[in-house]
Amino acid sequence: MHSASSVFLVRPTNFGFNAQTADSNAFQKAPALGEELNKKVMEEFDAFASGLREAGINVIVFEDTHAPIKPDAIFPNNWLSLHGDGTLVL
Repeated sequence: MHSASSVFLVRPTNFGFNAQTADSNAFQKAPALGEELNKKVMEEFDAFASGLREAGINVIVFEDTHAPIKPDAIFPNNWLSLHGDGTLVL
């Protein structure tokens, strides 16, 4: 069994409903957007990262940018793939 000693996470700046992918993703529901949702998302993100650190995992956090808006930024598998030989594919 192989376990990662480090992970990277993307702190989402504009997390939310993605109309472009909603038709093919049964888990997406259009929530009420706004400051309250963003605050809750950031609290949950920080608690998750903290829990990983407490478990002894090195957590590297990348900050999402405000523009362009990326509601799926928290899912880095949408951006790149990392391979065992060290290859990174965007």
